[in-house]
Amino acid sequence: MSVFPNNVSLRQLRAFDEVARQGAFAPAARELCLTQSALSESIRQLEEALGMRLFDRTTRTVGLTSAGQAFLVDVRQAFDTLEQGFQNLGDLVALRRGKVRIAAAPSVLAVLLLPVLPALRAQHPGIEIDLIEDSAEGIAQRVQAGLVDFGVGAAHPAGGDLLTQPLVSDAMGLVARADEPLLHAKRLVAADLAHLPFVGLTTDTAISQLLAAAPGMPQNVLQPALRLSNPQLLFEAVSLGLGVTIVPALTARHPALGHLGFRLIDEPHIVRRTLLIQRPRRALSPAAQLLFDALAAQLKTLARYDGIAPD
Repeated sequence: MSVFPNNVSLRQLRAFDEVARQGAFAPAARELCLTQSALSESIRQLEEALGMRLFDRTTRTVGLTSAGQAFLVDVRQAFDTLEQGFQNLGDLVALRRGKVRIAAAPSVLAVLLLPVLPALRAQHPGIEIDLIEDSAEGIAQRVQAGLVDFGVGAAHPAGGDLLTQPLVSDAMGLVARADEPLLHAKRLVAADLAHLPFVGLTTDTAISQLLAAAPGMPQNVLQPALRLSNPQLLFEAVSLGLGVTIVPALTARHPALGHLGFRLIDEPHIVRRTLLIQRPRRALSPAAQLLFDALAAQLKTLARYDGIAPD
């Protein structure tokens, strides 16, 4: 239970500290830019609120009582703590320090976030960053629980009342080894993949769910014999000749694509929408805002690629 008197102010405590430091009212008043009478009144009100004399006064000197000496130690410790708090807050505002936690889809981490980190860390080395790979459901759950500053991914029912903001839309396309003739076809429809071995992502991913909901998908795409949990493994499987796959255009910018080819599918035209996901009534910290701004700038650089359109 708090015992801090409601009628004690920081101004009064500062006056008490300065009088104790100077040993007299006149120089303390000058230091605080107060009249001597105003300073005396502040000390009187403080002593009245505390129910204890803090100073012994004579005509020439002002000295601390034993209670005042003990109280001064606590007041100065509190001032030190408060000063450190202001310093810490200033560091956060000035981006000298801070911590950011972001949950995102694997392709978002690899294509949007990791590329901006070298410049950001060079300018703000005191900022700590945690990037967490997760599915659409996992991202929503982490944001909902307050475990991350924000999420970047697809919408999911687990998000409940989370706030979402469109960031980028990207169309689906075929990924195959460079010698695959369909990469150079004049027109590519999903049915053209029916005769090819297909590798897909696990069913908890937004990409897999989009493909399952798209019209005209052949059975080998809907029920692939091999499913993997992230794009890096997916592209490795394609490189090894285990099949072809379908991913959004943004995912095709993943460094793991290597020498594989990518082309957009003409029909059906499937678009993935990637969102900024936040808890309601929660402002981003300066460090989190910095990283989001860098992410938004990276999106603009990717808009030159076919199938990618920042929202």
